[in-house]
Amino acid sequence: MAETLVAAPPARAEGLLVGAQFVTCLGNGIQLTASALLVVRETPTTLSVGWLYIAVAVPQVLLSLVFGRLADRFDRRRLCLWCSVASAVLAAALPAWLLAGGPASVAAYTMNFALAAVTALFMPASNALIKERVVPERLAGFNAHYEMATQAGLLLSTAAGGFLVAWLGVSPVLLFNAATFVAVAGLLWAMGEERVTAEEHGPLAGGGLVRAPLRRLGVLYALGNMIITVSNALLVVLVIEVYRQGPGVLGLLDAAAGAGMFFAAVLFKRLITRVGGLAIALAGYAGCAVLTVGLPLLGVAAVMVLLPAVALTFGLARIAARTLLMRAADPARAGAVFGATNAFGLGYAVVSMVVVGLVADRSGIVPGYLLLAALIAGTALMTTWTLRTRTSGLRDDE
Repeated sequence: MAETLVAAPPARAEGLLVGAQFVTCLGNGIQLTASALLVVRETPTTLSVGWLYIAVAVPQVLLSLVFGRLADRFDRRRLCLWCSVASAVLAAALPAWLLAGGPASVAAYTMNFALAAVTALFMPASNALIKERVVPERLAGFNAHYEMATQAGLLLSTAAGGFLVAWLGVSPVLLFNAATFVAVAGLLWAMGEERVTAEEHGPLAGGGLVRAPLRRLGVLYALGNMIITVSNALLVVLVIEVYRQGPGVLGLLDAAAGAGMFFAAVLFKRLITRVGGLAIALAGYAGCAVLTVGLPLLGVAAVMVLLPAVALTFGLARIAARTLLMRAADPARAGAVFGATNAFGLGYAVVSMVVVGLVADRSGIVPGYLLLAALIAGTALMTTWTLRTRTSGLRDDE
């Protein structure tokens, strides 16, 4: 039965889910880029932009856990549809406010805070929707494609956001973002009502996976949130302040990292048929920690070569951890699982960013990177060790 499912052509729902993720990441990235430009134009300080990102993170930390449970009580597809419609209205309200002459920074903070609150529901609901629409045997390949869509959307948004703002202005770009939410709603509507059956879900559909280590699998996946947040902040300081390079070099490094993530998604689909997901996650995070140490010790040309390797190892770990968590989650509780994971991941990222930032500011960028590497390695090793010793019902070969 499993071999038949693996060999079968991808379900229509999978393509629609991947497409919706690409459009979502594209729109969110363009929204943040345009909003940051609005804030900088009115209040040209680093802290003002920092508060914008805090406004995006805080609602998700506070609401994801509660909204995740809510996603398990109602139809996930309809929740995602309503979230997309609400996001479209909120995104369109920002340019309308600007055209009415309202202060830009107030509108940027308020609307992004509101959009983040909607995202706190959309994130667990959409992941639970994946759980009920993708058969377990296809999750590894699906998650690789999902990560490709995520990276493609984010990379394109970074380039397109700045270009479109320069060409069209901020308001038309913000209206474009509202249109992306409408497009996501259309893709979700086209998905229809068909779900994976209880037989296809296997023992998880009835809670048969005894004592699945969901908390530890959640920590393993949430570790990726911390790495993304802290490493992106350190990279900006490294390139701009230490290597004295301009934003153009930072853009090239972002593109190089994106290429590493794409390759990780391709490589993961090959590795998962030969190596257990837990082993891939541990090796990926360990490799990421080791390679991260080298970033502040080399010149910018060497970093251009090393950063894709860092992104490759991180990408392998991220996809493996996501697949393990999604497979272990009971379909009836998937919203709560991903809501709690999102809340913990963002909270861990904020705390780690403060601690690593203080170390980097007081002792230099090298100790900052060393601390980041220690956090990555320590969290991954401790979590995977406990998973290895307490794997009741967890199949590492999946």
